[in-house]
Amino acid sequence: MQVIRLNTKTIRQVHPKTPVVMALGFFDGVHRGHQAVLARARQIANDRQVPLAVMTFSRHASRVFETQPTTDFRYLNTISQKVALLQKNQVDLVYLVDFTRDFAAISPQDFVDTYLLGLNVCGVVGGFDYTFGRGGHTLLSQMAQYSHNRFTTTVVAEHDAEHRKIGSTAIRHLIRVGHVQRANALLGHPYALAGQLVPVSGNQFCFKLASRLQQRPPFGTYRCQVKTAQGIYPATLMLTPTVVRVTAPQLRVATQAGEVAILGQSLPWRPWRHGQRPVIAAWAI
Repeated sequence: MQVIRLNTKTIRQVHPKTPVVMALGFFDGVHRGHQAVLARARQIANDRQVPLAVMTFSRHASRVFETQPTTDFRYLNTISQKVALLQKNQVDLVYLVDFTRDFAAISPQDFVDTYLLGLNVCGVVGGFDYTFGRGGHTLLSQMAQYSHNRFTTTVVAEHDAEHRKIGSTAIRHLIRVGHVQRANALLGHPYALAGQLVPVSGNQFCFKLASRLQQRPPFGTYRCQVKTAQGIYPATLMLTPTVVRVTAPQLRVATQAGEVAILGQSLPWRPWRHGQRPVIAAWAI
């Protein structure tokens, strides 16, 4: 799968000859709702015998417009995790657009002309709540007003679980309060924190998060699995108040001795619950 980074300048230098079906979305978590969008887009791409592309973004709008350093928005995935999950969903090409104030200021018509028609889109697929253009007020269902039938638009209806919308916001909340199993059910795959193992002593390691902005569960001790290039290993992970107070948190992981061979690689952390909440410390962060 190819990943192409774009911004408001480089977009005008890209002129693909092959038409694509484009799935639009931020795709944080690549949860079951996102998977429904991708599956529909894949079906349309197969019917037309063209590649499936995804347009996603480098950062969330709240991280661009929220000037307060204390903003509590957290991502479910790092960009590399998101790309890997998109590949698992049979995506052929990812356009990763740098979300900036300049990009956010473009009109709906400019978005269609430059970022869709300019990338040789023959069909667009997105969720019912996807918006585009300045202000984020124009819904995907209004796309035809700007495309003038130069490509098709498919709106995927709300995907729910137990009559509740499956959305990244709800999943972040579940992880934040420690309900990882319920979050996993909505994700459709295990939640994973990305980072690196660093040796401390014996089979003890520090786990350095790849991003301080990735959503974490609360303080406590977790049974988990550490996945490496060599395999998946059982582990115990402790989130402590000392750790979460630092800028680049380190998560202590007890793993099998076999983990020593893979130190320094990028590792995902896969936690789950077995009925009991961990002891949650009440320290202020």
